[in-house]
Amino acid sequence: MAYNFEGSYKGEGGYFGLKPDKEIISILKYIKNGYVLDLGVGEGRNALFLAKKGFNVTGIDLSKTGINHFLKSSKAINVKVKAIIKDIIKFRFNKDYDIIISSSTLHFLNEKHVYKIIKNMKAHTNKGGINFIKVFTVKNPAKNFPYLFKKNELKKIYKDWKILQYKEHLTPFEKHGESGMLHKHAIASIIARKI
Repeated sequence: MAYNFEGSYKGEGGYFGLKPDKEIISILKYIKNGYVLDLGVGEGRNALFLAKKGFNVTGIDLSKTGINHFLKSSKAINVKVKAIIKDIIKFRFNKDYDIIISSSTLHFLNEKHVYKIIKNMKAHTNKGGINFIKVFTVKNPAKNFPYLFKKNELKKIYKDWKILQYKEHLTPFEKHGESGMLHKHAIASIIARKI
């Protein structure tokens, strides 16, 4: 992975906040239970939300500090999760899942790895299962990312699935961590169901 968040996760309160992505909340309209894999789980805001809803959750991240926060938070809210410290590029799928998440992770990888990971996500999702991906696009104000997605690129990748939600937009001003600078991101997000 091109960027290590080890230092970013040193503080308290969640570098990316504690609330799940809005799309993660809306996934509950489509699926009520099952096995979840969160690729690039970070401190676990999405994974913990789904674990609280009764899903069986596994989170993978390169950051030992992020994973430690994820496990500490899971104990605090009394949910069981599985955590793996590993670069998602090197992760080998050994089972299929009902939901696979990659939120704000893939743009930190090069194109070859992006496409390999999405291929694995699709292949290891159960029929009727869900993939959620959120990435930065070419319209992102900051261009210093290994891969920025083109307009409708995620839609094209998932053209063989049922696309339940798709959106491209510019975020309101936000900051990460207590000392972060205000900035915006150009985002593409997709929720798709395997048919």
